[in-house]
Amino acid sequence: MAPAPASDADSTTHGPRVAPPDHERRWETALRAPFRVVFFPLRLMANGLEAGVGYLGPRYLDPKAPHPPNSGPAVAPYFTLGAINDIGVGPSITWVGVPSGEARLQVAGSWSAIDRRQLFLSETIGARRPVGFQLRAHYDRQPNRRFYGIGNETSAAHLSYFLLESTNADGALLLGASPLRQLRLAGGYSSLSPRRGYQGSPLLEDVFAPAVVPFEHQTTQEVWYGVSADLAALDDARDPSRGVHGRVDLRHAAGLRPSDPDYDQWRLEGRAYLPVFAKRRVIAVRGVFAGVNPSDDPTAMLPFYRLAQSEGDHRFAGYAAERFRDRQLMLGRVEYRWAILQRMSVLALYEMGEVAPRTGLFSLDGAHVSYGGGLRLGLSDVATLRIEVAKSVEGVHGTLALGSGF
Repeated sequence: MAPAPASDADSTTHGPRVAPPDHERRWETALRAPFRVVFFPLRLMANGLEAGVGYLGPRYLDPKAPHPPNSGPAVAPYFTLGAINDIGVGPSITWVGVPSGEARLQVAGSWSAIDRRQLFLSETIGARRPVGFQLRAHYDRQPNRRFYGIGNETSAAHLSYFLLESTNADGALLLGASPLRQLRLAGGYSSLSPRRGYQGSPLLEDVFAPAVVPFEHQTTQEVWYGVSADLAALDDARDPSRGVHGRVDLRHAAGLRPSDPDYDQWRLEGRAYLPVFAKRRVIAVRGVFAGVNPSDDPTAMLPFYRLAQSEGDHRFAGYAAERFRDRQLMLGRVEYRWAILQRMSVLALYEMGEVAPRTGLFSLDGAHVSYGGGLRLGLSDVATLRIEVAKSVEGVHGTLALGSGF
């Protein structure tokens, strides 16, 4: 038990009750002042965002207390984020104890204003245990997917739209209690069907000849198997300031019909974090190398919709989603993060991305450069909310990403 001062002691004096005041050093105040002025509008935005998350978080984002097994289904709203006109809304049903124990079944669906339809099913057994199992299925029908052509030098003026209907199902054996230190043995089924789109103009068929769009209106079906893993050594899983994180995903896909191609697919990613004099200021570095290659004949054509593309976690910051695609993709990013509120950081970013048909054709001269800034809010060990605005030679582009892991 800590010693207590005499009852008549001055509470402002140094001693066991009151520590010396913690004043910011003058040189540090001078160093921070320009950044505080520049980022003041973002701080106001962050205050509003934090207030919104403070209201919505306990209801929709924060982990809920575990339901007793077989306590019945819990119904909640379900949201998906795409473009401004592609915010999907629908119901979600979660049932703990199906089929037994602490297993968790979730079924959700959404519909957006552009007639995008999604269905999602997930069953997890043994989450956060040394050995677990996960089963997932996802259906997505998006009528306005973008296509600019294949290659690193495609023109933004060649933007076109098509419909892609996808059905995917997979199962994975999870070895490792933490998703940041885990080995996954997985296999699954995938069916992708491109068709004439709507909710966007011009259409792909009106811009590109069939000869330059492999498998233009041809469905492909495949089964695949592979291994993926995460290995991280971080001081904080949600908001790391020091450490490294490696990710690997290797797959082999076998076509179900003679016309369906066989190919190998990979994704390698490395992250590193280094504090700048304090935990609240961090330099974060990320590198990604992803691609697909035919298994038998290196010259065989692959469907344009199964190539590596700049979308999702591979999106180039200063460019539109799905702007570039080819057999291989490289992406490098450096961020400077400055924590301004609990769980929230303002960031500045610099990024270089490129696609190519093979590794030997990547070059610094061909890389697409972006720079900008934004906000990052850590939601959990594996998910963040990010708002970014970045500039490239093709203008300024904004991104809202819910569920990004970086």
